[in-house]
Amino acid sequence: MIGVALGLLPRTLGSMRPSLNAFSPLRARLTAGRNATIFVNGDSTAYPEAGPFQQFATLLGDLHDAKVVLYRWAEWQTSAPTGPKAYADPVTLHAGTGATLTIYLATLPGAVAGNMFAEQRAAALKIPRPDLCILHQGHNMQSFETPGGILSAGRATLLGPLGMTEWQWPGVPQLITTQNPWRDGTDYDKVHQAILDLARTHPNLTLVDTHAAFLAKGKDAGLYRDNIHPNEAGFRLVARALFDSYLASASDSGFQTPCWPKLPADNLIGNGDFTDWSGSLPSGWTSSSSGSAAKSGDVVFSPSFTHSLAVYANGNQTAGLLRHFRNAEAAAMIGRTVSFALLYKNSEKQRFPYITLNVKSGGTIRTITCSSLQFSNANTTGSSGWMWATANGIAIDSDISPAGYNFYLRILPAFGSSAPASNEPVYVQRIIAVEGDLPKGNLVG
Repeated sequence: MIGVALGLLPRTLGSMRPSLNAFSPLRARLTAGRNATIFVNGDSTAYPEAGPFQQFATLLGDLHDAKVVLYRWAEWQTSAPTGPKAYADPVTLHAGTGATLTIYLATLPGAVAGNMFAEQRAAALKIPRPDLCILHQGHNMQSFETPGGILSAGRATLLGPLGMTEWQWPGVPQLITTQNPWRDGTDYDKVHQAILDLARTHPNLTLVDTHAAFLAKGKDAGLYRDNIHPNEAGFRLVARALFDSYLASASDSGFQTPCWPKLPADNLIGNGDFTDWSGSLPSGWTSSSSGSAAKSGDVVFSPSFTHSLAVYANGNQTAGLLRHFRNAEAAAMIGRTVSFALLYKNSEKQRFPYITLNVKSGGTIRTITCSSLQFSNANTTGSSGWMWATANGIAIDSDISPAGYNFYLRILPAFGSSAPASNEPVYVQRIIAVEGDLPKGNLVG
């Protein structure tokens, strides 16, 4: 059992002004003595036995006299993900006499935010509908590029998995942390800023800026085990930030976070929805390269995946699908801020798809990555599943010629430095562009 550390005792609410946030429904349930569930998607900084979410949950148990039960993902075994892709047996963190608070800690050292949405980890999501989802990711996703200071690729690493969480449990309150800064240097700063940008853009996404709590203490070395990982004192700081936000929340069962993949949208891209399509190649799309040994970029209707097309590499790492935005279609986006979203399914034996937007923004032609670091933090194989690729909040320059060829979206199913070993395809269901800072999926059901 993990005890409540001194210095983390509950504070009174007398000076706080309660506000609606993602904690509100959870607080309403626990205050009323009803059972509640929390789902946490985390990396190694959420994994230790005395980690921040164990400490936070124990504080809630103490505050509400609730029994706290933890299910921790069991895949990590000592130093590698060789264990079962399932939750370990439950552990009681706090023995209360009231309701039961259950924590599903879907955490994996070295993980990125999309790992728990791989088909191989389906057990991670086969849990009771949560009352709160927490996204605690970023440390393994800081290698994204920032062309011209654009942080869209960083936001994409989180927006896709966040959209999958919202699709899995529509309406469930969503919370995101900023994790902790790295002790030495500023390498994590761009991730922190990308998370702040995302929280400002996404409606009813609650932000707990745990990063700021470390900065307020000058990144004291006494809070760290190494350059990246907090020690138990650092975990207490994260737990304290979460608990303070909980104490400041109003008890209200009606708070929800909208599912951005379900938000209605007028698609600025013609023929970007493949829910009613068949044929060898959709109108307006072309193969992005010519294979030397076989026709590259084959596109076929795939009855095994309803409402999708399949793109095959055919041994060519640069093969793929290309959409030039031209004429009236381009004119509808030029001079505006636009967000792009693409729903795809990668294959287990193939590399992860490389999806990019080429556009003039900030006075220069830029290549903006839409799909990096979502299922893996390296260009490796071994996971398959549906995911959203995004490029959000892209300010498109007003002096682009609608008749030009430098404004396009490219989908490469097996991009790399060598020919792909597998010819498994990437499946694409829909591609949507909307005006504004937030992508919208226009999905129903």
